Amino acid sequence: MTTYSLEFGKVGDTYPVPATTITADDENVFHRAVAEYAIPYLKPALEAAGCPELADCFFRVNSDHSYGDFVWLDLPSGKGARFCATRITPT
Repeated sequence: MTTYSLEFGKVGDTYPVPATTITADDENVFHRAVAEYAIPYLKPALEAAGCPELADCFFRVNSDHSYGDFVWLDLPSGKGARFCATRITPT
């Protein structure tokens, strides 16, 4: 099991998601745990920014698990957005 420290970036003019730690041994479990933790904080900030649809998103990370962000995709319209950059540090 690895414990990761996460520091979330801005959404609009705010930092709506408090820093946290998440422990996981599976990458998919880690991604879901981050989304389950952060989306309740992100949703009000996204609604205030006029983008409530972005709360229907998923979390992804780079190959060395040092950076992540949230991604929203609307496949039928071909639209998408990345937001709330996240610094990830194994502890």
